[in-house]
Amino acid sequence: EQESQSVVDRLMGLSRLSWQDPQAVLGFERPLPAWAWALVVLAAAGVAGWSYSRLLGPRSVRIALAGARALVLLVLAVLLAGPQLVRPEERIERDWLLVLVDRSASMQVLDSRDPATDQPMSRDQVLKEALAKQAEVFSPEGLGQGKRIVWLGFGAQVRPIAPAQQADRWGEPDEPATALRTAIEQALRTAAGAPVSAVVLFTDGRSPQATGPELVQRLQQQAAPVFAVPLGVTPAPLDLALDQVEAPQRAFVNDQVPVSVTVDRLGGKEGPLPGSVKLRLTDAASGRVLDERTLRDEAWGEPQWLRGKSSQAGKARWQVEVVYEPAAGGAADEELLTSNNRRQVVVELVDRPLRVLYIEGYPRWEYRYLQSMLVREASIDSSMYLFSADRDFAQEGDTPIARLPETAEEIAPYDVVILGDVPAGSLSTQQMVLLRDQVASRGAGLLWIGGERWTPASYEATPLADLLPMQRPGSVSRLGGALDLWQAQPTALARSLSVLELRGPEGASSLAEEDDQAGWPAQVPALRWVQGVGALKPAVEVLAQVSGPEGGEAPLILLQRFGAGRSLYVATDDTWRWRYGRGELYFEQFWIQLVRMLGRQRLDQSGAGVRLAVSQRQVGVEEPVVVELVVEDGSPLSRPLPSVAVSVHAGESPDAEVVDRIELRPATEDGPPRTYRAIWRPGSAGPRVLRVAEPVLADLGIHQAVQVVAPDDEWRQTQPDHARLAQLAQQTGGQVVSLDQLDRLTELVPNRARKTPDDIREPLSHSPLALALMLGLLGGEWVGRKAIRLA
Repeated sequence: EQESQSVVDRLMGLSRLSWQDPQAVLGFERPLPAWAWALVVLAAAGVAGWSYSRLLGPRSVRIALAGARALVLLVLAVLLAGPQLVRPEERIERDWLLVLVDRSASMQVLDSRDPATDQPMSRDQVLKEALAKQAEVFSPEGLGQGKRIVWLGFGAQVRPIAPAQQADRWGEPDEPATALRTAIEQALRTAAGAPVSAVVLFTDGRSPQATGPELVQRLQQQAAPVFAVPLGVTPAPLDLALDQVEAPQRAFVNDQVPVSVTVDRLGGKEGPLPGSVKLRLTDAASGRVLDERTLRDEAWGEPQWLRGKSSQAGKARWQVEVVYEPAAGGAADEELLTSNNRRQVVVELVDRPLRVLYIEGYPRWEYRYLQSMLVREASIDSSMYLFSADRDFAQEGDTPIARLPETAEEIAPYDVVILGDVPAGSLSTQQMVLLRDQVASRGAGLLWIGGERWTPASYEATPLADLLPMQRPGSVSRLGGALDLWQAQPTALARSLSVLELRGPEGASSLAEEDDQAGWPAQVPALRWVQGVGALKPAVEVLAQVSGPEGGEAPLILLQRFGAGRSLYVATDDTWRWRYGRGELYFEQFWIQLVRMLGRQRLDQSGAGVRLAVSQRQVGVEEPVVVELVVEDGSPLSRPLPSVAVSVHAGESPDAEVVDRIELRPATEDGPPRTYRAIWRPGSAGPRVLRVAEPVLADLGIHQAVQVVAPDDEWRQTQPDHARLAQLAQQTGGQVVSLDQLDRLTELVPNRARKTPDDIREPLSHSPLALALMLGLLGGEWVGRKAIRLA
């Protein structure tokens, strides 16, 4: 049988197929429909009959010959159609199942408990135990049947990991951030055009990246539904976390340095906490408590302020800490994580006197007591200039002067300039421009004290008009009547700047701990004379306001930024009355705090006519930061440069590793001042110090410190985001699958395998049988024609 089969196959020219193969079928390379074959048969019969209809010879023989010719034509048509033996087969391209496993540090959060031992378990431990119990789900007999399962771990980066059966090889989850969108996009690129059946996500869902419509559209286009397996407990346990901590980079020794702190309350039961939450500022070296306050329940997410003070020059390293103290004997939530409750603050304290220049028109009461206080204050080096004084009058102050500064070099040493009730005509245009530049370019502070005669009305059309907070200085007049009393109250902004905090004789703060409402001690007398400043400029901020006898309010102390410095306007000269029966208690606190706040801004300047500034002191990775270098007249940089090099160091030391370089380009054509600017995007997290590396300026040591933080601090935001995962699954046609029901994936994950036809075909038109058939038919017709003498 096999031999006969082999003979038939050889006759038909078959090498890969067999005629007796039950799966093999006869087909055509160029198939024709049935009606076309009917026409072919009719045409062959017609041509054959017509060709023999008029020939001589017996009728029966001619009919036989016509039949033979018709068969020849029909066989020829069949051979032209390409007869072939076909065994239908198909090639299957397996689909990919992409499994993404969160390996960020938030997977170490201990928000679950072992049901057997009641010991805390991390999200990573819970995941590994669930995969071990349901290992068959991803086995070759489960989802692995007909699929290629690709295991990827993701955090800040995406990397291949071992399959679930070898989860112990994954290592500890320690990635600093969760790049969820990037992980999905990179996983899809890994498939490289292969069919993707689904994306399985093992994650807590917390990520700074938005999984927006573009990602959803891409998943929909690739028909890749997301099956999310949420990790982490909801509702989440209580977690208090420090969000933002900000402090000045530099301050004076013995200065009250403000530290702004924002605390987030994450998870836990709703309602007030059964206990108290303390916000504490301590010295990192000694552990000494510098300041402490109690947070109210409604203060979550709102800036709170602590005060730090040190008598030691150099870098002060302080620690901000939030401490939860549950109520004694009451049921209280245990805080989930305490490592995000602490943050360090570094402030450079400068031990030098604050240089103050006080210019006054006449010896009004405010001047008399203020100049005495400035001379008495050991941390201030003051110079006074009284315009109404006689020629022989010895000007007062720690460093007396005989005239006002007339050059940039003479005015440069002053950190703060106090301008009292001085007629604008007493100052030359050159002196006003010098004072304006001292504030704008060198970061000095200008403190205006309103007066009944000339300030601010006489400065409306002068170079100093831009430093006044009101829109129409010439229209400023007394507020209310002569017998009205005005009670002053600081605003929340004053607290953030560590000013207007008056303490009574017993040391009580102006801000009551009980209700946190900004206010002064009740013993502070009301003011009798206040200016009505009218409409303010858009960028002006109010530090204090007054309320009148009929309940109306008006601004009292106004602050505006001007270039590198600040301008502060006090719309009263009546604070000297606070001394009655109380001495210098309130008067000194009020003015010293304002002067120190203005002088603190100057410490960020280099003092060499060159200033390096960054738009943000705390910035996220890849977040744009404006870096700017301002060069004043008289600086060592005497000629313009095409660019200025700035190096980024990984530490405070000038020898620290250089992790990045910035090239500042000219932003202004004319000068001085000349400005060089660039946009910098930090590539990694950590403390960074920007140093001017241009050889001409390198010896000045110009630098600025910046704290670069990861885009998603895994220990600051530990709460899972299951809602995001549910939305992503719903938008892509997937589902949310609980960790203890992974077996559902075997039914839910679709089959996206591609089936490509791969039939085995062998032609029959060139076979020996086809040749023999044609020769036999043609030979038979020729013999018949020869017999009746037609050939």
